[in-house]
Amino acid sequence: MVNAYCYYYGDDSWSRHARSFFGAWQKQEPVRILSWNPPSRAEAALPPSDEPSPRMPGIGLGPIELMPTVSGKPRIAFVVWETTILPRDKAMILQSMDQVWVPSTWGREVLIANGLAAAKVHVVPEGVDVDRFRPMERPHDPNRPFRFLFVGKWEERKGVELLIRAYRKEFARTEPVELVLHAWNPYLRGFDLDRQIRRALGLRRAPPIVASTPIGEDALVQLYNSCDAFVLPTRAEAWGLPITEAMACGLPVIATAYSAPLDYLDQSTGYLIDVRKLIAVRDPYFFPDGHLLGRWAQPDERSLRKQLRRVFENRDEAREKGRQARDAVCARWTWDHAASRARQVLREGA
Repeated sequence: MVNAYCYYYGDDSWSRHARSFFGAWQKQEPVRILSWNPPSRAEAALPPSDEPSPRMPGIGLGPIELMPTVSGKPRIAFVVWETTILPRDKAMILQSMDQVWVPSTWGREVLIANGLAAAKVHVVPEGVDVDRFRPMERPHDPNRPFRFLFVGKWEERKGVELLIRAYRKEFARTEPVELVLHAWNPYLRGFDLDRQIRRALGLRRAPPIVASTPIGEDALVQLYNSCDAFVLPTRAEAWGLPITEAMACGLPVIATAYSAPLDYLDQSTGYLIDVRKLIAVRDPYFFPDGHLLGRWAQPDERSLRKQLRRVFENRDEAREKGRQARDAVCARWTWDHAASRARQVLREGA
């Protein structure tokens, strides 16, 4: 048995990761869930559990600053980080743990470069539920435009304004194309996606851009399947869950050739956006101390436009890449694979 410390309830990325990852682990051995947050009124609470055993492994999956609450033997921090410099206070917390797990080889290299011992840092990937996120049949509609889909918070790191600019420049308003932005950000007070899109466009005209409202996971699967391609010109990803979800749904994926996605995405399974250069981290809300956090990628706008056009004009090729992407995810990147890898790391470190 293991003790799992996590945000278990809710629909944020931490909670989705924890439920999926520890749910897959529970298929192989018991897991005692110790949630950092309570259930909402609409959620069923887990049955009460015993106090965590200090002799059992304790795994914290979540923000670095909560790892001091994790107890067990060994004490494991399963964390993500998305810039090249880790602040000293966070590095000290991770150094106090027995093991540190990160989803990607890039994430491991970042932590080692920031002073963590290589022997302590292990790669445990995230995954995707390929039975839930899967291709779905849809009726043929010759009048439907070709739909590009973006899934991610509206923030500087995700490159959403870069995407809007590239899309506007590349496609004429007369072309049968549409950009769907599932880009809500609940952390920004008074956030209005339609207003953000209008602000990004200014007075410039563009082909249709559709704002997608917040939805549950079942509706998200349908949203993926209502679109023809997925695009994320990200500046950095610790993993990139929407990318693998889109791949599992058989969509051709356009993503930046930088950070974690390079663990599971290549020219055979997707379309890579070139990186023009690495730039200083800047985001006044999510990374207010950006000048102290190092660098992330500046995706090349011309490369992004080229890949948008290529997918739009070469649809048979794009569909085939989507099929190969689905096969790759099923073969290597499910939550069952992630849980098995974690248990292997735990055994080897015992």
